[in-house]
Amino acid sequence: MAPARGFVERLSTVEGRLLRLEVVVLASAVVLAALVLYGATRRRSSDKLLRGVMWMAYSLSYVVVSYAVGLIQDGPFRGETFVLWAAALLLIQASAYAAPVHSRREFSQRKKLLLQHVLQTALVLWLIANATGRNASYRAAIWAFWCLNVLKTVAKIVEMIKASIPDQSVKLIADYMDVEESLAGVGDGEPPDPTTMKGYRYIFHGEDTMVPATRDDMVRQSDGKSVVTIDRVYRWIDDEPGYSGVEKDMARDFCLAFALFKLLKRRFYGFVPAEAGSPRARDLVCGGLIRPAVTGPDAAFRVVEAELAFLYDEFYTRNVVLVGARTYVCIAAAVAGITMWTAFFGTLGPGYHRLRIGVRGLDRSVTVLIVVITAGLELCQAVAGFSSNWRYVKTVYRCVRDDQPWTNRRRGHLWWKESITPPATRYWDDKVGQYVLLKRFGHRPWNILSWLTLYLVEPRRQGQKRGRRKRLPQEVRRAVLVSLKASYGHLTNGVSTLRRHGLTPQLEWACAFPKLTDQILVWHVVTTRFDWTSGGGHGRSRRRDNGGDVNRVVATKLSNYCAYLVAFVPEMLPDPSYNAEQMFDTAVQQARDHLGGCRTESAVLQRLQEIEDEERRGAVRERAGSATVIEKAALLGGQLRAAVDGEARRWQVLAEFWAEFILFLAPSDNVDIHAEMLGAGGEFMTQLWALLSHAGVLERPAVAATQSPPTV
Repeated sequence: MAPARGFVERLSTVEGRLLRLEVVVLASAVVLAALVLYGATRRRSSDKLLRGVMWMAYSLSYVVVSYAVGLIQDGPFRGETFVLWAAALLLIQASAYAAPVHSRREFSQRKKLLLQHVLQTALVLWLIANATGRNASYRAAIWAFWCLNVLKTVAKIVEMIKASIPDQSVKLIADYMDVEESLAGVGDGEPPDPTTMKGYRYIFHGEDTMVPATRDDMVRQSDGKSVVTIDRVYRWIDDEPGYSGVEKDMARDFCLAFALFKLLKRRFYGFVPAEAGSPRARDLVCGGLIRPAVTGPDAAFRVVEAELAFLYDEFYTRNVVLVGARTYVCIAAAVAGITMWTAFFGTLGPGYHRLRIGVRGLDRSVTVLIVVITAGLELCQAVAGFSSNWRYVKTVYRCVRDDQPWTNRRRGHLWWKESITPPATRYWDDKVGQYVLLKRFGHRPWNILSWLTLYLVEPRRQGQKRGRRKRLPQEVRRAVLVSLKASYGHLTNGVSTLRRHGLTPQLEWACAFPKLTDQILVWHVVTTRFDWTSGGGHGRSRRRDNGGDVNRVVATKLSNYCAYLVAFVPEMLPDPSYNAEQMFDTAVQQARDHLGGCRTESAVLQRLQEIEDEERRGAVRERAGSATVIEKAALLGGQLRAAVDGEARRWQVLAEFWAEFILFLAPSDNVDIHAEMLGAGGEFMTQLWALLSHAGVLERPAVAATQSPPTV
């Protein structure tokens, strides 16, 4: 006890308080720097651990900075060295405010933290006014840090005010789209061409120059110079000389994504898109986006991903820059120069006075590290600003509006960029959640974290074991696009695949359940059963890498992803989320009842075969109306195996079924869950939802009444 008591007493001395201050300042600078760099990458991560750590670090940073400022204020640390530390931490904290949030709740909580930051700014100003010392380098850096912090804080306040004002442009876009088809001259001559956007006058930019008006006034305004439509942008890109087809194709896709982003926003404000059910809208997606583009066959998803990146910025960042790109670069360079001057001349020049207490030279090292971190972060943010999506579209808008070539962009924001291609930024992780009911039904969560936090952390239910998100192969994306193009937006829940393969008499009953969640789980168990029978696991990955069965990859990935949505994101599915949760819990219990004691895949497969045999003997068929998910899946698996000869053709049927079925599940009026999941890293279902929205497919057709399984 004596050594511990002595250590506490040493920390309570002036030397101990100085050491605490130095440690807190360095730790705060490092944590805040990590947050700033994380925000500069603009990557939307789906890793819950990473997101949780970042949010915890962001929240605690305000407490730690307040603690450091409090030590400077209350103690004998009134010198310019300590005030310089406080001003640097304040500036880094203002930069960290732009770190991405992961939910709308977190975004609203930052308003409180911003108010706290404003109070800290005023307190540091008081410290500056009462600082002692005559180090000119320190004094210049202190004022530079504090003034730049004020500029960034004002930008955040403006951002918060703008976020609280209703976005009038959404209603303008909605009113414009009500008359857009007539403005485009559809039916007056040549049919619209979605590959060149001829006949599509979607607004690209400039709607802020429009005012609410009658139809005739809107026609006049849309023909003006200030309002730029997407067909004008396409013509401008096509007329640009000296660029390859790939560069122009990427520029067209990115600009189209920005125009579609404005259309998608209407759904989040309660507007029903005027193009719902329009054949021209279906042509746009099925004939324009889903095409063999120069840049590859996945142009549709590339457009949607860029569009959702704009939507994410709209909901979660809304970063406001009060100065232009060149001014911002000059400010960053000036701050870097001042900080380097402070680091070398301030700490090595005649104005420096060594502290008489504490570790010799430690204050000098802390000062150098703090100012170097500050300068480095300012430069990194300036460089990251060069690749801003919003700067790119604004530059394109000005060029098209003024009928100027891209080579004259020096009047705009991207004066340093030679290529016409958009910023090369990865927006989303190409990963999706995966869940296998037959593997996880026996999981019994401890929920210790929920108990420790008094259930602030939502407890996991039985069978709910979240695995790592897996990469979504390009073959899966292309299979979904092929299915959408083939159906031309006329969605079905798998019956089209059964009819195409002549399987309707035997298997149509498995596409007529009262709840779609039951259909997901039944077909998921069937797909898993065939996957295990064919030797799933690591062997599957090796065969796919060697050019093996693509259909098997498509079927298993989509099956496991739909099961993941049932288990963890039921709000994205058609059935009410409460009902979906209850059906999932029931399916887990039924799996335990039927498969209890089965520890291996072979044991599970053997038990499913026994259940299938019981079905064939009629032991369960008599109560088909109340048969469990496992029983129905066992019967369906046997019927599919009997009706389709050959493993390769069965996988073809399952791949086409799941590609068709997931599109059927995608339409939804629950826009809040899509906005929420954008902050959590995004979901593949949101991409499909946006794609169908632009095709005018907002609803799914009704499912036929349920039927009993036929006698085998």
